[in-house]
Amino acid sequence: MSTVHKGLTVTVTLDEQKIPYVNGLLSEYRKDLRLYQEKYRKSLPGTFFISWLTLPSQVYQDRETLPARILLLTSYVGSKSRHLKELAAFLAPQLRQVFSQSVEFPSGEPSEEKLVQFLNQKSIPNTFYSGFKFISTAEVEQEAQLKSEVLSYMQKQESLGPASEPATVKKAIESFVSSHPKLHWASGGIPFSSQNKVQMLWPLAAFGLLMLASIVSLIALLFTDALLFRWLAWIFPVFLLITGALFLLLRLNENNPHEPSPELSDEKVREIVALETNPVINEMTVIAPLKKGWVRRVFLALTLKLVGLVAYFAYIPTVHTARWLQMDKGKRLVFIANFDNLSEAYAHDFVDSERRSMNMAVIFSHAFGFPATRWLVHKQYNHRSEYMKGVRAHQKITQFWYSYNRDLSVENLKRNRAFREGLFKKMDDPAIKDWLLTI
Repeated sequence: MSTVHKGLTVTVTLDEQKIPYVNGLLSEYRKDLRLYQEKYRKSLPGTFFISWLTLPSQVYQDRETLPARILLLTSYVGSKSRHLKELAAFLAPQLRQVFSQSVEFPSGEPSEEKLVQFLNQKSIPNTFYSGFKFISTAEVEQEAQLKSEVLSYMQKQESLGPASEPATVKKAIESFVSSHPKLHWASGGIPFSSQNKVQMLWPLAAFGLLMLASIVSLIALLFTDALLFRWLAWIFPVFLLITGALFLLLRLNENNPHEPSPELSDEKVREIVALETNPVINEMTVIAPLKKGWVRRVFLALTLKLVGLVAYFAYIPTVHTARWLQMDKGKRLVFIANFDNLSEAYAHDFVDSERRSMNMAVIFSHAFGFPATRWLVHKQYNHRSEYMKGVRAHQKITQFWYSYNRDLSVENLKRNRAFREGLFKKMDDPAIKDWLLTI
């Protein structure tokens, strides 16, 4: 089984007048979570997060009204088909109630099989990031239990005091784990580790090999006139020309007057913050129309594809999952994140350094109301405050939000995995001391 994290995004249009009714349904489902949290966990074993919300209509380029929508966004591990079946089996009544408000929903009362088809047909691509890429919901529980049991064991072992040799302590822990009836699984290593890495890296490898093949073909044409080399030789130069032309067009577009976002009312901010009541993990959804110009849509689409290729190497210590996508023929940017802390502090994380500000600008600078740039990454003025205005102006209330794991931060998950990886692994004393600090 793959433990690569993935994101599902399902969206349909909605009559604006039905938004209050749908919001009411979703809010009731959220209240029900207080009673049915464990039932969700057992019935959706591959699902980490669910965000379900409505989006009011928005205006693009001062002249085009983008439709109101229902959005269902999930983070999961395993196959997409299995995930859809789990959703349809457990949430069938809720899915029918909410999505039936859209004219895009099948008439009558569709079966679970029809619901799976509907969700699949209405799903759209997204660029997905996970702060902890290779772990299942079951492993989250197992690794937390492993640490807890070992810590309890250590506290009871008077013979393993501070004076004990690191290797002696490690051997005692390993002996305890291997003999414990509920922890023997930890002696088997991390399953599917190599397959998961290959699954994430092969698109980047394929892209790199294609570019390399094109460069090699350019050189080979100096010595031969083979048809294959002639075709391959075009790829790299055309890619550079298209990218360069888009950069020049984008720079011209950046000369348009900057239109700042209107400030969000204090009442609306309080309404958003009131939902951030979870002590460890919270959620944020930001949806904004893009700035004027077709080049913004094209450049953002290309950027998201490239970001997706290098997602394996990215790491943000407070982010569990995040995704970016375009809707309505590329005219809307959607950003959703599940993170440690509150949204105010989390949003500031993106602009607390020059490097992070530049990384943020690659995507968010295309959205209306976000800071103006030069050559995409260079800030023009008052970047931090303008970015925060853009975030708050376009942040949406998520009426329904579910999280499988509510108490473990990204760093907690990392330390738990580091402890598990170190078990039964040969180490020298300094490495063992570092490993013991993960307990």
